[in-house]
Amino acid sequence: MKDINILSLDMEYNQPTESIIQVGIAIGNLASGNILHTDSWYIYQEEIISDYITKLTGITQSNIDNDGVALLTVYNKLKELHAQYKCFRNALTWGGGDSEDLRVSLNIDKEEFLFGRRWIDAKTLFVSRCFANSLKHQSGLARSMCRLGLQFRGTKHNATDDALNTFIIYRKLLEEYTND
Repeated sequence: MKDINILSLDMEYNQPTESIIQVGIAIGNLASGNILHTDSWYIYQEEIISDYITKLTGITQSNIDNDGVALLTVYNKLKELHAQYKCFRNALTWGGGDSEDLRVSLNIDKEEFLFGRRWIDAKTLFVSRCFANSLKHQSGLARSMCRLGLQFRGTKHNATDDALNTFIIYRKLLEEYTND
């Protein structure tokens, strides 16, 4: 497997506005499987966190009010970490939309955006594997990991834990492509 660092990105959203309320990352090395860095930030929003989202994610209004920072601050930190760890240009996501949502929320041009115009979507790779093997393809991250013999680490719908587990499942899927 290529010796390259990948930044796995996950975000949690308020409902029904779909405002970003948490950004989580895991930076890992594909060759070794080592996790080099994890981090998470609450994003300050001038809206009330829905009860549904608090129950789903555990993110409370207090988290946002007391620990929330501006999305641009997080983006600048992502740029620093991306450079520090010499990560591959495109972010790794589960489902594909998070990096684009970040870009749109910040109103940044696709060519200037840290992650460029593309992302690596581990969920699409998993679904493709299911199609190739005539398997049921609908499942979330935790269930998909279980189907591959992996155990989900941490708490579901926590952006950092989801980013970490996205890296883990992506690396496991890539193992099926490697030559012995």
